[in-house]
Order: sequence, then C-alpha cells, then structure tokens
Amino acid sequence: MRKLALIFFIFTLASPAHATEQVAERAAQLDRLFGELHPAVTKREPDKIIADIWQIWGRNDSPTAEWLIREGTAAMNAGEFDAAEKVFIQLIESYPNFAEGWNKRATLYYMVGRYDASLVDIQHVLDLEPRHFGALAGKAAILRAQGKTKEALAVLREVLVINPHMASAIEAIKELEKTQPDI
Repeated sequence: MRKLALIFFIFTLASPAHATEQVAERAAQLDRLFGELHPAVTKREPDKIIADIWQIWGRNDSPTAEWLIREGTAAMNAGEFDAAEKVFIQLIESYPNFAEGWNKRATLYYMVGRYDASLVDIQHVLDLEPRHFGALAGKAAILRAQGKTKEALAVLREVLVINPHMASAIEAIKELEKTQPDI
C-alpha cells in the first residue's frame, strides 16, 4: 500500500511576467492542437494530437502540483480512494486554477459513485478549460447514469465538436440514437 503521509513541498520562484508568458504559450499550443484535431486540417495522427493535449493539461509550473497529481492518481489507480481524495483536495486548495486537479478529483468522485460531487468538479474544469473533452465525456457518462439521456446526447455532441476523433463519444452517440430513437 502506498504511503502518502509525507509530502515535500518544492517552491519555485518565477516572475509574474514569466508566468504570464508560460500561460500564453500553453494557450497558443492548445489552440494549435485543437485546430489540428479537425478532419479538414489533421495532418498528424489524431491520437498523437490528443496525447499532446493531455500532456499540456497535465503540466503545471509547480513541481509540487505535478507531484501531487501523480501521487493522487497513483492512489486512485490503486483503489486507495480516501488517500487520493486527500491529495486532490490539497492540490485543488493549493492550485485552484489547475484544471487537471479538478478533473482528477471529478474522476475519483465518478469512480466512487459520487456523481453530484463529480459534476461540481467537472464544472470547475470547464470554467478553466471549456474544451476539456475528457471532462465533458465524464459529464455525459454521469448524465446517462442518471437517466438524463437527452442531456447526455447533447454533451456528447459537444464533445465531438471539440474532438471529432473521440471513439467513445462516437460509440455512445450511436448507442443512444439506436436505443432511444425519439431523442
């Protein structure tokens, strides 16, 4: 069992101008990658573009934030949900503008069936990164589980506008349209 009792904090010193430049650079990278995702523009393998997007979303200027997200994810994947939640809470409280921190906790809450809490965190993700197709797909899954088929279908269609290559969204839409032809 993984122990998370001791957390080392690493503080980095960066000027506000440097931080602003990094935010602008990441935004430009994401804009370019999202543009590349569309079939008329795609020149690279879509899976590689998507992996690049996830990599950018998972990065933070703080080594502490990156350490916390790795530790929380490892605990979550090991089924240590209470430990993972504590780490994600610490991550979110320390770095509230780190969308992926909110997304990881939303995923955890989904895994343990706390759908309403997951939806709250998903909304934080989408407030910070409206194109977060992973968070939107999670929202659609929760809406389906709650029997809100029409709303789930609308969210899945939104996912495909952002990421037309998301196979799970394509399949979910086909399934919903087949089983619920009236929606």
